Amino acid sequence: MKTIKNGVETASTLLVSASTGAPAAIDNSTNAITTVGYSHHEVHGGSHYYLEGYAALGLNGTLYVKLVTPNTKKWAHFLWTIGGAGLTTTTLVEGPTGGMAGGSPVTIFNSNRNSLNTSGLVVTSGVTAPTGGTIISQESFGSKQSGGTVTRGDEIILKQNTTYCRTFLSGAASNIISFRASWYEHTDKN
Repeated sequence: MKTIKNGVETASTLLVSASTGAPAAIDNSTNAITTVGYSHHEVHGGSHYYLEGYAALGLNGTLYVKLVTPNTKKWAHFLWTIGGAGLTTTTLVEGPTGGMAGGSPVTIFNSNRNSLNTSGLVVTSGVTAPTGGTIISQESFGSKQSGGTVTRGDEIILKQNTTYCRTFLSGAASNIISFRASWYEHTDKN
């Protein structure tokens, strides 16, 4: 596209959507290009999911949650926030070799409530203790008298066709542990 300004012809670039041909949005006040982050884009596209829950655990009470990724290149880009009313220890084990029987399925929600897409990740709460595997995250927070929160701000891309186990261990006599996980599922381009 060519424009003429002050008698000088110049070339300019017009940013348009590859799929719709619509021009990029421009903020009228600043002339800045309006964008959203990638994970926010995945919410709009219906490929962003979440689950939330809590468990009441007594002293040394433990909850095991199994996560299983599908054998596809549509990988889960995973984040979490965990809170507790008292001392809490949590681990994430990749590839446990045994245990994790029983439990109940966890409902996973699409962040775009208008989308019918479903997550490929399968989550089961209340399974038996895992054996083996590699601890890829381990955190402890709070005290017996007061709680705290931990958040994973950088996503972990979960390995395809792999089982994980999230463990919650209470170090307090009466502990309400809350958990929020969110992720988008994106097909790897490599």
